[in-house]
Amino acid sequence: MIGLADLRNPHPIVTINRSSRIKAGSSCGTSGSDMTSPALFLTFISGLTVAHYAAAGAPEFDVLKEINALKAALEAIDVPKVAFSARTDKGGTYGNFQGDITLTYNALITNVGNAYNPTTGIFTAPVKGLYYFTFFAHSGGKNRIKLDLRKDGTVVAGIHDHPSTSDSADNAGNAIFLELEQGNQVYVTLLAKTAVWGEGFVTTFSGVLLSKS
Repeated sequence: MIGLADLRNPHPIVTINRSSRIKAGSSCGTSGSDMTSPALFLTFISGLTVAHYAAAGAPEFDVLKEINALKAALEAIDVPKVAFSARTDKGGTYGNFQGDITLTYNALITNVGNAYNPTTGIFTAPVKGLYYFTFFAHSGGKNRIKLDLRKDGTVVAGIHDHPSTSDSADNAGNAIFLELEQGNQVYVTLLAKTAVWGEGFVTTFSGVLLSKS
């Protein structure tokens, strides 16, 4: 607690119990199911900042600036874990359709955060942030490989391998960093009259949240 005497002192001394925890719904104004000691520390320091500036008579703008900086630091602690890897499980050569389709990597390997839908083949960003995506494909040499990685319908990366009679198989891959807004969708398109090998662990799609914005 901070008493009147603390407000008069521009440099109050406070002892913090590092094992303290704050549960959701507490009066401190924090959120989350269970706030750990770093979050408690930042929340408590914000209270001390108000007390300090109130005692020193500093302008209100400075108080708000400090509180907003502490709020941003507190929110940065709560970065969700988002990562997925999936492969195609479609039994041999898959493709050579008359039109473009969304390639569904229908066999999950990892799906932390459940942001990737193996039924639709679409990843939906749960938060605004910087993400990293990779996609790889294997195919028989006689088949053309052409895949596009799309963000909300716009091509942002691609892979392409021409058909050949001189080799029996081909591999292709690409990777990209993307800044996404919450709700942006990322997926892979298999272009018309191209194909991939749909069995095993050679045609894959992966993504991970690197940092929250």
